[in-house]
Amino acid sequence: MASDHRSEADLAEALEGAWEIQTVDGEKLDHRGVLLIESPYAFYTEFDIDSKKFVGSRGGAIQIMGDKISYTTEFNTWDKENVGTDYEVTASMNRKKATLEFKSSGDSFTMVLTRIDNGDGDLAGAWRITDRMRNGEMQAMRLGARKTIKMITGSRFQWVAFNPESKQFSGTGGGKVVLKDGKYNEHIEFFSKNPDRVGADLSFDYKVNGDKWDHSGLSSTGNPIREIWTKQ
Repeated sequence: MASDHRSEADLAEALEGAWEIQTVDGEKLDHRGVLLIESPYAFYTEFDIDSKKFVGSRGGAIQIMGDKISYTTEFNTWDKENVGTDYEVTASMNRKKATLEFKSSGDSFTMVLTRIDNGDGDLAGAWRITDRMRNGEMQAMRLGARKTIKMITGSRFQWVAFNPESKQFSGTGGGKVVLKDGKYNEHIEFFSKNPDRVGADLSFDYKVNGDKWDHSGLSSTGNPIREIWTKQ
């Protein structure tokens, strides 16, 4: 639960966005750590830009009900068996700093964070890919337990492919994002499968219609793509 008196909407708004990790259980990291929160998901990732090293990532569903925050792990590259673990989260915060305490029956940890952005923008939110172009035609994807979620805050993005039922993690990538004049521009700062992608800049066209995001352009390999992402 939160340490100050906020409504559910106020608390969600205060938590959403991108956060820089200062300490975990009082210890500073040897590399960068970033936490992204856009309801109903939270992703936490550690990486080193200079060495192009992906250290690890964990994330899952976050729910804010009144003054209580709950979080359920849906992927964890450090500990696969942690998937499915439920945590109660206590938040103490001001505008630019927050302390989050995660507690479950068998695990607990505390993060001290400073704000990177407030999670504002056309594409701010958590999105799931639901349609993609194949052979020149848009086709709905069969939605099962495996999912690809892309989270966007005011200045950062991260996509993750995972299956919480099988506890399988398939990959992730992320970094900085800029939206301008109908263009979605991303600068990759970590990529779990291929560190050579780090440092790449990609630009796409985007349109938002209700809870649908139409994403089109050329992939990192130069092939034309068009995808529909649905807000979660």
